[in-house]
Amino acid sequence: MVREYNDNEPEIQRVSEPAAEYGIAARKAYRVISDEEIARCIPLEESRRRLTEKIYNFYHPEA
Repeated sequence: MVREYNDNEPEIQRVSEPAAEYGIAARKAYRVISDEEIARCIPLEESRRRLTEKIYNFYHPEA
């Protein structure tokens, strides 16, 4: 008895990212930040320290 195998496999469905549109960033207008606004900002390190402190205090209320 000889068996014949069929090579016709169903086509595999593929998922892909949507097509990227280039050049959008070049058309976007950016806001200019004034020196006064920058003077009111805190450094990134200070922001991280405050956030870490808040998280610690939330999980360690007895501290």
